[in-house]
Amino acid sequence: MEKITIGLLPITDVAPIYLGIQQGFFKEENLDPTIQLAQGGAAIIPAVVSGEYQFGYSNVVSLMVAHGKGIPIQVTSNGSTSTNLAGKDTTEVAALPASGISTMADLKGKTVALNALNNFGDITMRASLEKAGVDPSTVKFVEIPYPNMPAQLAAGEIDAAWTTEPFRTQILSEGGEIVGSPMTDMAENFDAAYYFTSKKTATENPELVKRYNAAVEKSFDYATKNPDAVRTIIQDYAGLSPDIAAKVELSQWPMAPNEVGLQKLADAAQKYGVLSQAPDFDGFFGR
Repeated sequence: MEKITIGLLPITDVAPIYLGIQQGFFKEENLDPTIQLAQGGAAIIPAVVSGEYQFGYSNVVSLMVAHGKGIPIQVTSNGSTSTNLAGKDTTEVAALPASGISTMADLKGKTVALNALNNFGDITMRASLEKAGVDPSTVKFVEIPYPNMPAQLAAGEIDAAWTTEPFRTQILSEGGEIVGSPMTDMAENFDAAYYFTSKKTATENPELVKRYNAAVEKSFDYATKNPDAVRTIIQDYAGLSPDIAAKVELSQWPMAPNEVGLQKLADAAQKYGVLSQAPDFDGFFGR
């Protein structure tokens, strides 16, 4: 058994990896995985590049930015994909009824929380605001960790939150409402995150990447066909109550990245100054 370490976030989107370990899919590929949790993909990228982790999960923008800066990473597969259902997506904009916000157009002049500035949320929010006829410069974005968003929304310190599961459902359970769906606004079957490795690992140990991908593909397939198993396991690693776990929206888990949606995201990232130039997708995917 070959030991590997996978860097993940404590969110519902990564449930297939836990299920894959539980179901023995990694063992079938002669892999013995250890999971390391981080609060953001920015911490996972250097750990993968240094070889501390063999594989990691990070949002698409963080990976494109790292690749654009010459950081030697390589995408191995998709990580999680939008549900394609506005109002029932895994990552959306929520507000409390008392705020008077019911649509993206109502966010003009308001304060909105993002988990990270100049990143995935920033880009998708700006594009969605423009689609709603709002100048993004009229909206104040503040950086707040996902777990802190429900409390700050309830306290009135922010007007709305761009948030992901399970925090999205937590806000809804406390009376919040969905006011926008930036991922469905951006593209159909829009990818939020990818799994990746270092170029060193991809070059020197392609068989490891092949076996890892085989385990991930089995895990994605199992999670897709067994949503009840997903809702059970997220109670463990994400610490969710059975009530919240039963209500969260679950991602789609196709193995192949959606390059049409990726190009739209890259174009928006350039437009809003997060990327300085068009990405080299051949290098990004190791083709």
